[in-house]
Amino acid sequence: MNQYLTFRRPVRALPVVVSLTLAVSLFPASWLGWTKDIADLVRVPVTPLSHVGVLMTGWMRPAAQLSDLPTDQEERNTLAIAEREHYRQLYHAQLLRSTELADILRELQQLPETAFLNPLPPISVPVDITGINPHNPSAPVELKLSRGVSERLNEGDLAIVGRDVVGRVTDIGLTRISLLPTTHAQHGHLRASIVPAHPNSGRSPILATVLAYANGKAHLYAECASSLDVQIGDLVVIDDASWSELAKGLIVGKVTAVNPIDEAPLRVSLEITPRRKPRDVARVIVLGSGEGGIE
Repeated sequence: MNQYLTFRRPVRALPVVVSLTLAVSLFPASWLGWTKDIADLVRVPVTPLSHVGVLMTGWMRPAAQLSDLPTDQEERNTLAIAEREHYRQLYHAQLLRSTELADILRELQQLPETAFLNPLPPISVPVDITGINPHNPSAPVELKLSRGVSERLNEGDLAIVGRDVVGRVTDIGLTRISLLPTTHAQHGHLRASIVPAHPNSGRSPILATVLAYANGKAHLYAECASSLDVQIGDLVVIDDASWSELAKGLIVGKVTAVNPIDEAPLRVSLEITPRRKPRDVARVIVLGSGEGGIE
């Protein structure tokens, strides 16, 4: 019987508690300021420590009130100028960030459709040039990576700007990778096709298929028959099975010189100059082929 009474007492008290709660809720808001402190105490066990620190900071150092402002006019002007410069700095920081995001979006919009066939999305990577030899246009370029990106990259991945291949990834680290420009001698021979710069010019859609090679200078070199209609300004696109399938059809450069070969009068040598170079841009797009997740 005592156990029954003990169990029923809280149930009988419930209507009283509900009635008191409803009555208190009808009080003017100015009378209920103390409830906020009680609510904060109840939330302490489930509140992150950082939030507790913010609450304590606000209690120990409350926000400045109008009465706390300096009364001297010159000091008030100095404070107003300082605050104006602070908010101007914040505005410029956000402006730079929005401009950067707009540039990244513009670069992604310029990519060919094949770039989006990759299971992983293209990675926008800022170029961080450190200790590059200005007299060697084919010197490797270092790229600075953001967190978690290195797991999505493999050696040999393409770095592109628009439809132009500017290099391939090598030496992948946690925070940096190296990029070998397309003119680097380590790439060896590259099978490529030469196409007109203007497809509607009435010329053949594929003018020649060549093996382009680099010798460490600023150009790629190739040879073709002199009877072919190859002209200065024609584009050279990748058609090499040893490269990634995503590279097929991307531009490696344009023909900038057609020179006769004295030893082979029926052939000509071609100089192929990349249209875009990694040292001339602030950001490249890397077509990652790794299986790492995105953090």
